[in-house]
Amino acid sequence: RVPAGIGPFSIVLEGGELVVADERAGTRLNAEGVSVQVNGHTILHPTGLNIVPGEFVALIGPSGSGKTTLLKCLAGVSEPSAGRVTLGLDPLELRQTEVGYVPQSEVVHERLSVWEALLYAAKLRLPSDTSREELIAAVEDALDELRLAEHKETEIMRLSGGQRKRVACGVELIGKPAMLLLDEPTSGLDPALERRLMETFRRLADSGRGTVVSTHATSSLALCDTVAVMAPGGHLLFAGSPEQSLDHFQVAAYDEIYNAIDLAEVPSPTTGSGLARPPRAATRLLSGRSLLKHTTALTGRYARTILRDRRTLAVLLGQAPIIGLLIGLLYPAHLLALPDQQPTRSAQFVFLLVTGALWLGLIDSCREVVKERSIILRELSVGIRLDAYLLAKASLLFALAAAQCLLLVGAACLLQPLHASASEYLELTGLLILASWSTVGLGLIVSTVARSVDQATSVIPLLLIPQLLFGAALVPFARMSDPMKALSDLMVSRWAFAGAGHVIHMGSRFAENPRVAAISGYGPSFFSLSTGVAAIILAGFTVGALLLAAILLARRSQTT
Repeated sequence: RVPAGIGPFSIVLEGGELVVADERAGTRLNAEGVSVQVNGHTILHPTGLNIVPGEFVALIGPSGSGKTTLLKCLAGVSEPSAGRVTLGLDPLELRQTEVGYVPQSEVVHERLSVWEALLYAAKLRLPSDTSREELIAAVEDALDELRLAEHKETEIMRLSGGQRKRVACGVELIGKPAMLLLDEPTSGLDPALERRLMETFRRLADSGRGTVVSTHATSSLALCDTVAVMAPGGHLLFAGSPEQSLDHFQVAAYDEIYNAIDLAEVPSPTTGSGLARPPRAATRLLSGRSLLKHTTALTGRYARTILRDRRTLAVLLGQAPIIGLLIGLLYPAHLLALPDQQPTRSAQFVFLLVTGALWLGLIDSCREVVKERSIILRELSVGIRLDAYLLAKASLLFALAAAQCLLLVGAACLLQPLHASASEYLELTGLLILASWSTVGLGLIVSTVARSVDQATSVIPLLLIPQLLFGAALVPFARMSDPMKALSDLMVSRWAFAGAGHVIHMGSRFAENPRVAAISGYGPSFFSLSTGVAAIILAGFTVGALLLAAILLARRSQTT
């Protein structure tokens, strides 16, 4: 007898035959003495709650009562400080894919159609050997279950709030979870939409799935099997049928429960059950699912979202030639002609190209993680590969940055030709592309640690200004103090500038004009860095930045 399983289905080898059993009927989600402390302050006191298949539970209470905190613990998204959550007889982390969780924030890409969002979810969440026909069947089942078939070709951004929540539910239903937990799905909806959405959840529960909804609304509580009432400070006051809740709080209508909560006696703090929950396994860079299939699906999804945001794409691509033209217009014609009469200005021209490439990489990537953090954190928690996610992001951002650098160099050199061979044009462009890739990685780091898109973009000057100051153009490397030289060595701009200058023979240009070289401070050694060595150094910056972004994102996924 060798047990295995896929989602809620157990597969057992008995007597030489495979036996498949649906375990959802016997699955119970149990919270035992679950409490949460943050910085020594208890935000959820010891709480017990049981949800069985087919049960529809409403979790109500005022803001600050711990509804979201409890829901995250039940979903396995957050780890309780004490107590434990089990699914059936197993700790939750062993069977977390059987619990679907829809947070308050958006967890679907708004520029995808409903069909595309669900199909990508199926590709990412179902086993890697799932056939195309099985993927489509899973999507169609989710569409039918949520009555979204008529909207399957509609972009999510064009749907109503209630329809968007149903799509988010559909993403979770792809894996046929035994339990579905939703955090404030009715917030912001008018009463009619709120009622229709709650009726949808009632149907989901009637299909045999345990369904838990946290909500402030009370008009549809009669649809529920159980009402759990939370009090400010994270206390569970009551859990029972809707009718029993009216009797318990001695009120005539559900909306009067909130007034009764203020007058209710809050239970005395207890130490809880003392059951320690095993530490949740850290998000790994590598997991059991196919790296190739996850990367392909994530890349395809990301490419669609980029191409459909035409205005942003036009701005990103359009700024590159504009920057190049402005750099070219800054200097008199044929600046780089030989013999070079103004090698200092030629060096400035090269450094401005480097700066433009660094800017492009940063602006491309600094928002890419933070703008969809809720999506990726949820996907990581259900087994989406972190390395696949970063590979998909990096590959498309690298392609975008490469196209921008081609436009940058093309526009600048249209006005200021290098007076060099075609291979030197290619070498210069290649180094600028590598420089932009390193700041793509730096931008992904920023996007991972930032808390908002605005915060991420506001950090860009703080990253770019040191590249300008210590890139060895404003103050030549030879004239820097030893501590400043050490700082300069950590700048991408310093190595990109030296390598790009080597491509157009800046060392020779200064050697032919020793008086200018002495005044400028550029010795012959600074531009002696070969193209190959410069490329290796820039590639090292890129790899290091991507690895750091992966580590930070993995840590964020465990603490959010």
